[in-house]
Amino acid sequence: MNKLNLGCGLKKLDGYINVDIRDSCNPDVYHDLNILPYPFLDNTFKKIILDHVIEHLDNTLDILVELHRISLNNSEIIIKCPHFSTNWVHPGHKSAISVHLFDFFGEHAEESYGNINFQVEKIKLSWMRPGIKGKRNSIFFRILSVIINFFANLNPFITERLWCYNVGGFEEVEFRVRVVK
Repeated sequence: MNKLNLGCGLKKLDGYINVDIRDSCNPDVYHDLNILPYPFLDNTFKKIILDHVIEHLDNTLDILVELHRISLNNSEIIIKCPHFSTNWVHPGHKSAISVHLFDFFGEHAEESYGNINFQVEKIKLSWMRPGIKGKRNSIFFRILSVIINFFANLNPFITERLWCYNVGGFEEVEFRVRVVK
């Protein structure tokens, strides 16, 4: 298996190595994701998923450098996390993430960390986090979310800068990037 689900929690994925620190999740690999390096060889994985995990970790930049290390060239990394506009709702969040997360890597970065590169393929804002159940899943909120998401994702950078707080913030930002080695 060369696919990795980091911080799997109860969302274990078939065909992936599922990693978590909690015994109750029964992961394939027990590991504290704040402890670097991860227990994997360089250039191992073709796909890595972090679904609402990175915001719980101590050093986001070091984590991204580590993901680059264990990834194959041209591998896909998918990161889903709260957008900074709603990030502090959960008491366990340690960092706030913006659509500019990957601006600090690569040859064109004003500041560069780790001498690594990612090619951003997609950034998507979600006003309502997909898949969450409850009253806000009413037809009204689903329609409103579709409308807000459509306009927000025409240009996530302008949305973040000019009007993200006017709609009450965004519950999720999703990044799909390719590793460049």
